[in-house]
Amino acid sequence: MGRDILLRVQRWLDIGETTSAFGRALLEVRYRTLQRQIPIIYAVALANILGLHLATGGEFNTLLHPANLLILFVIARLVHWTRARRRRLEPEAILGELRKTFLIAGLFSACFCYWAIDLLNTVGPMVQNIVILFASLAAIGCAYGLSSFPSAARLPLLLFALPMALRLVASGDAAHIAVGISLGLVTFLLLRLLSVQSTGFTHIVRSRSEIDAERQRAQKAEETALAEKARVKVVADSDPLTGLANRRAFLAALEGEVARPGRSEAFAIVLVDLDGFKPVNDTFGHAAGDAVLGEVGRRLTDMAGAGLVARMGGDEFAMLIPACSGRGAAERLGRRIGAELKRPYVIDGREFRLSGGCGLHLVAPGESDVTLAISRCDTALYSAKQAGRGEYALFTSAMEEVTRRRSALERALRDPDVHRQIGLVFQPIYNLATMELRSFEALARWEHPELGPISPGEFIPITEQINAVEAIAANLLTRAAAEAVQWPEQVRLSFNLSAVQLCSASAAPAILACIAAAGLDPRRLQLEVTETALLVDFVSARHNLRMLRRAGARIILDDFGAGFASISYLREIDFDKIKLDGSLIVKAADSPPAMRLLRGVVDLCASLGVPCIAEHIETEAQLALLRQLNCGFGQGYLLAQPLQPGAARELAGKALKPPAAARIAA
Repeated sequence: MGRDILLRVQRWLDIGETTSAFGRALLEVRYRTLQRQIPIIYAVALANILGLHLATGGEFNTLLHPANLLILFVIARLVHWTRARRRRLEPEAILGELRKTFLIAGLFSACFCYWAIDLLNTVGPMVQNIVILFASLAAIGCAYGLSSFPSAARLPLLLFALPMALRLVASGDAAHIAVGISLGLVTFLLLRLLSVQSTGFTHIVRSRSEIDAERQRAQKAEETALAEKARVKVVADSDPLTGLANRRAFLAALEGEVARPGRSEAFAIVLVDLDGFKPVNDTFGHAAGDAVLGEVGRRLTDMAGAGLVARMGGDEFAMLIPACSGRGAAERLGRRIGAELKRPYVIDGREFRLSGGCGLHLVAPGESDVTLAISRCDTALYSAKQAGRGEYALFTSAMEEVTRRRSALERALRDPDVHRQIGLVFQPIYNLATMELRSFEALARWEHPELGPISPGEFIPITEQINAVEAIAANLLTRAAAEAVQWPEQVRLSFNLSAVQLCSASAAPAILACIAAAGLDPRRLQLEVTETALLVDFVSARHNLRMLRRAGARIILDDFGAGFASISYLREIDFDKIKLDGSLIVKAADSPPAMRLLRGVVDLCASLGVPCIAEHIETEAQLALLRQLNCGFGQGYLLAQPLQPGAARELAGKALKPPAAARIAA
């Protein structure tokens, strides 16, 4: 209740408030102005008091004389405000100072007025004019000095000048009446000027406050925008899983390093590809796989020192090591990375053991082609992976031939005539129980006029990377289907699908369109897919395979037993046949453990009710073993080598059994 009354009085007196930004700004401006003006006001007051006291014959030996008390008070306040000229206060403290100034101005004005009127009543006519002069100057001077604080500025006029004017008018002396009227009019004029000035002063402060507020909002908005831009850049340049830099940030850093002015030393770039990571994801779930990737990132970061570590995607990482300038240092780093990645990973109480292939390249001074540097590092990584698990390789000039050949292959694959250069051969697949021809597997063969023979294992991965595989595969499938139309109806066409092709959203319609264009019944088509292709995008792959199967095509799981987790896919997708990886066949006839493994895989297929196909049958012992294990179908050089289209048509028409069949029967 008392506080509410005080706030109402403050609003009526216009002393100020601290509840709004404008109120606080007004308080601060008033206080800074008063800090400059009040010492001058007290100096004016002191000069008028001393002048009036001396002019009226006052003495200084009596402390309780009103003039002496006023002089002491003014001197004390003058010292206080002189010391406070540079003081900074909070709005609440300023409000307290203004309240105090208001009360002191009122008290001082009342006391000075009382003393001046008392002098008018006691001094002679000549001295009265001096009293009127000093009193008027003091009142008007103090009011003008306090003009930035209108509430206090009105007090010398209302409590000093106005009573003095009324006293003069009431004196009965014509001269005094005229002076009183004049003083009253001046007082009224000053009061009006104070009101006008107060309105203008308040408007200026309000405008300045609004401008400052707008400037602060703009600055805050700019800071927010800059912070958001920085956050977006961090997000755009960071891998969300590991918190490391991503491919984009790594390539930008690499470009900045090769273009750095004055670079006189070589630096190393490193590509790391994990071995054995996919089984962790498949068996224990993505949470465990993500935790392993995070730990790999931390280990690489510890080894990188001041360098940069990035996750390029999947289980591939990259490092940029500025301090690695010599081959010896690079080789030591490669060995250290290999050893560090082989240490066990303990996640939620489980221990995982992985390894990582490591390719390194020293970017020499003057080498500025980022794409070439990455390509060389990738070549070194490929060499390391070929050497075995957990190995490293440093790019050498001997590897340059690999890079040149790859570039040449890319150019050749982009050639519009590449479709005419890549041909087809057909390898027969037999029923091992009856030795009857059941299908042909279409195999691509590329005889380049300059590069010579190029195997599918070499050029197919490159077609996937340059987004050319779908066009080439569609052309080959159309041609293979056109050949299959000329075979007997019981002989099917088996065709391999790449990972990129299988996971494309339009894969199934495109495949059906190709065989429809050739006039081949979908029921005569067998499509072979590898487990690695399913790993790329299992959902899209399953959707496409289901569409193809509904259309009548048969689906074969290729390379079963190559080392990946195939059992889960056997549950998720209905395969019509399973093709055993050739590594299971090659050693089975000579190695009892390999034979037991082969028997177990064949029995697994039998328990699932899915026929199996054996590939790479090269010896009669392997064929006899597969027949003994009741393996349904087989292919290999023992039975028949891949045939040119004409020879395949002839074999299909005659339905000849392979020579090995007679020997096995004998």
